[in-house]
Amino acid sequence: MKRMKAAVAKEDRLFYAYRYASLALTSFVYLIRDSDPPALPYKAGIVLALFLSMKGMSVVYRRSRRSSPAFKAAVAAEVAGILLLTIPTGGMGSPFLWCILNPMLLGACYVSALYCWSLLIGFLLLVAAASTVTSVSPLSIGGVLLDNSYFYMLFLLIMLAIQVMADAKKELLRAHGRTNETMEHIKSLYHIVEAATQSKAGNMAYVFAEFSLKLTKQKTAFFWESGGGSEKGRLIVQGIRNEAAEAHLLGKIERSAAGFAKQDSASIVNLREHGEYLVVPVKTSSRFLGVLGVRIERWHMAAGRRWFVQQLYFLSELCAVIMERHQLERIEHQLTIIEEQNRIAEEMHDSVSQHLFGIVYAIHSLNRKWQDVTEEQLRNQLQLIEESSHIASKELRSTIYSLSSRKHDGAFWFRSVRAHLDNVSRLNEVDIRLEVEGDDRLLPVHSQKALHRIISEAVGNAIRHGHCSRVDVLFRLRDQEAFLVVKDDGVGFAAKACMEADVPVGLGLDNMKLLAQSMDGVFDIDSTPETGTQITVRVPDVARRERGHFEESLDANTRKAGAEA
Repeated sequence: MKRMKAAVAKEDRLFYAYRYASLALTSFVYLIRDSDPPALPYKAGIVLALFLSMKGMSVVYRRSRRSSPAFKAAVAAEVAGILLLTIPTGGMGSPFLWCILNPMLLGACYVSALYCWSLLIGFLLLVAAASTVTSVSPLSIGGVLLDNSYFYMLFLLIMLAIQVMADAKKELLRAHGRTNETMEHIKSLYHIVEAATQSKAGNMAYVFAEFSLKLTKQKTAFFWESGGGSEKGRLIVQGIRNEAAEAHLLGKIERSAAGFAKQDSASIVNLREHGEYLVVPVKTSSRFLGVLGVRIERWHMAAGRRWFVQQLYFLSELCAVIMERHQLERIEHQLTIIEEQNRIAEEMHDSVSQHLFGIVYAIHSLNRKWQDVTEEQLRNQLQLIEESSHIASKELRSTIYSLSSRKHDGAFWFRSVRAHLDNVSRLNEVDIRLEVEGDDRLLPVHSQKALHRIISEAVGNAIRHGHCSRVDVLFRLRDQEAFLVVKDDGVGFAAKACMEADVPVGLGLDNMKLLAQSMDGVFDIDSTPETGTQITVRVPDVARRERGHFEESLDANTRKAGAEA
């Protein structure tokens, strides 16, 4: 945006520099000519009035550029002024005749070619007519045109060259706009993939509804997620909300869900009083996942609707791929757990259970023959039982250690967070600094995942929305309490006003708040415009709560084993 404004300002300076330079040159020629009857003070007065009027017209052009009718009227007014100026300054011989190129140059850039050509041809014909009236000898308009045919031809060729250059400039601007749009889509693709990767499968509907809103730039977008089987689907709406429209839309989609599952093309859902919704099915080769759509205005042309269809197709295919990947990851995770359970069962059967069986058999044998066993034999037998117990205990600890997510000195979580932040830093050219205090081996698995996602979301928001140059991430784990701070030097926003007014501030903040609450933690955000943003998450008694969960699980397994025995 800043580059665009700078380019417009530079273009304005070039335009107005040319206008003043051309007026100065023609004024100089007018002042030094001896053929004109007016005296020098009279000529100087005309030149001064011209410069003042030029200054006024420059102001008018700047203010009326956003309004096409006002800008056209300003161009026509300047052409009329130049026409009136040529009458007392020599008609066809007036040097100010060349000033007509000033409004023509601006008109070629900002109004239609037909309008510019009409003004120019009308101007030349009126100048020729005025020359016949002011001439001492009787002349006809045809005679004036024939006598000055080379001059007219030169004007037309110059105007043609200006028009060609203006068209080339407009084409370059369109190409620049398409390039910027492509870059925005690439950045949006990166943000979508990043957000989807760090989000749970249940949040995909929120993510893609939000990005549908951003890519199409419409006021309302939605994602209807199919429940599958006997479960009911859910409708997620982003943007401007309307409860009545959402209720009608949900009913319409649920009634037409079977049809959406069979079709591959986009379709229009017309809700009459609530407008039209463009919907695209989201499905893989084996599953129907839902429907993605936006509310479109009735005045959108067919070309605009085709553009929306392309965007929604792009998002629906991406959504299907990511949701399918989440499903495969879930299945893979379940298979991994089953495989790990089988491996542990085999290890315990081959090692721990054999030693325990030996201990039980030895104790049973002693219990039967203890009266016939000498003291030395009893001591040796108890020593063997003790050694077998130590071996079984050691192998049992080894098995439990292999299950622990905090093995290898607990550095996995720290390394994964740092690797992710280093990758984000390189991609966005932002200085990201991570500092970890305390023993992260005390951090539970659930808290590891939740805090990783909060850090990723907070850093992503600081880069995308805060336009920051540096992000500081501090994680501290002391006295059973986890403490996280993510601070940036970006543009910030009125966080307090948004929270007090209960204004939706984005899916990311809601996700972070829910993640903090899932750990029984507290989420806080402190931000004001131009002062950056600081996000704080405090999770009390994190390690103690994890031990409680472990003990509950152990007690449950013990009770289950006792019941089976």
